[in-house]
Amino acid sequence: MLLGFVSILAVPFLMRPKEVVLAHVDETLVIVTPHNEAIRSEFTRGFQKWYDAKRGKNVEIDWRTVGGTSEIARYIASEYTNAFENHWVGELNREWSIQVQSAFDNAWIELGESEDDDTEKEAARRSFLESEVGIGIDLFFGGGTYDLIQQAAAGRLVDSGIRERNTEWFTESVIPSTYNGDVFVDEKGRWVGTVLSSFGMIYNKDAYERLG
Repeated sequence: MLLGFVSILAVPFLMRPKEVVLAHVDETLVIVTPHNEAIRSEFTRGFQKWYDAKRGKNVEIDWRTVGGTSEIARYIASEYTNAFENHWVGELNREWSIQVQSAFDNAWIELGESEDDDTEKEAARRSFLESEVGIGIDLFFGGGTYDLIQQAAAGRLVDSGIRERNTEWFTESVIPSTYNGDVFVDEKGRWVGTVLSSFGMIYNKDAYERLG
């Protein structure tokens, strides 16, 4: 009885795909994503192979999975609030307030050319955009156009320079700037769409006929 129970417990572990174990890690890439384990595993293997061929280095991907896209957005916002508060108080020696908290990542706050006339909210926003404040995450992999536009507008995404380094990728035949009216590449290089998803509607033909 005990032997059978142990065997049942062992089967999922024996059937699990083998993970790539790197003897030496040269780089670590931290990615937050809503994607499941199967997708993460495929991208890990593919990227490690590509990185080794291109750079001659081993790279490890540190996947952070905190839930779906909505949960990730809340997590990122919360982490940036904490990080900017530490910067505002600890490095700039300024007093934290509700006004500062509500303004530093507010895309609706317009800034003038000079900081001399900044209000407290404008000063917070300017300081955030000009700072190197981060939350230890290299890439947000997932979400849709709307989610990425919101993150970019808040100032939480920065240009990685990928468009300048790989101009041949960003053509209408490879990665178009728009598709079916939707923006597919941020004009400032802060995010790039990587996958097209299709959706359909399912309906009951018999029910439609019955209802006329």
